[in-house]
Amino acid sequence: MTKLKTPIVYGFMVALAGSVLMLTLIALKLVGPKAIALETEMTGGTILFLMLYLFLLFGIYFAIKKKKDEQGQSLSFKEAVVQGMAVSTATAVFSVIFTIVFYELLYPTYVVETIDALKLKMENAGVSIDLLNTKLGEREAYLSTSSQSLFSFVGNLITGAAFTLLLSFFLKSNIKGNELQ
Repeated sequence: MTKLKTPIVYGFMVALAGSVLMLTLIALKLVGPKAIALETEMTGGTILFLMLYLFLLFGIYFAIKKKKDEQGQSLSFKEAVVQGMAVSTATAVFSVIFTIVFYELLYPTYVVETIDALKLKMENAGVSIDLLNTKLGEREAYLSTSSQSLFSFVGNLITGAAFTLLLSFFLKSNIKGNELQ
């Protein structure tokens, strides 16, 4: 269990940072229903998208670096990959938990309010009722707790795997005969 302590802590911190960022952007009206009315959702969405990647990149980097430091600057490629994937998996699991907490406990009206804001915006833009209903149905399915949880889980695993491979290549120790172990 002590081998997994660092990746679990880093995964928790990455997922928590993402959740805090989301709440901050909602408070600043850069994402969510008010952002739609203010037309700031693209800016907020871009900030959220980029920062979530950076949080995961930094979490994986520091976890691998910590493992290397603990081992006296000796770390194989395989050990780095295992560490990075453990952080990615922990982040994916915690992000699902935080997504459920957000959508079901902290802001249970988020989807309804967002759909209402989109509906108003589309009606004001003169969108036909058929297109409006189609687009709102798609957005409601996209914003559902289950969809957001799945996207969060899979996104963290895929992105984490890519970051892990890249960082593992650069952070591994150059040990003769053991470069890829």
